[in-house]
Amino acid sequence: MILVDTSVWIEFFKQNNDFIRYMESLLKNRQVITIEPIFSELIFGAKNDKEKNYLLAYWKILPKIKFSSDSLLHAADFASSSNYCNLGIGLIDAVIILAAVENSCRIFTLDKKIIRTIDKDYLFLT
Repeated sequence: MILVDTSVWIEFFKQNNDFIRYMESLLKNRQVITIEPIFSELIFGAKNDKEKNYLLAYWKILPKIKFSSDSLLHAADFASSSNYCNLGIGLIDAVIILAAVENSCRIFTLDKKIIRTIDKDYLFLT
């Protein structure tokens, strides 16, 4: 499964042709999985109710990695032990990385800090 990061979703929703074919293929083949913090970031950036409802429609149909009540604490501990703060990796990115590691997913991202930091086995490379 592929955990699509916020940065890629943004390009997809902006109809960037470089991402449309990858995302359409992944979605068609049911290879996309998500996590609440990613769609929370997307909805936070929605300009109006129409955009928000569009995002929520995707959220409702995609398979999800469970985000438990202690996920943020667990991710903070993981990030701290991995020295992520000094590498410029924020808490939400640490949550995404940890979700991918714990669920054997690959991350599809444009975030250079994530790409530079994590083991390449956890990256979806186009």
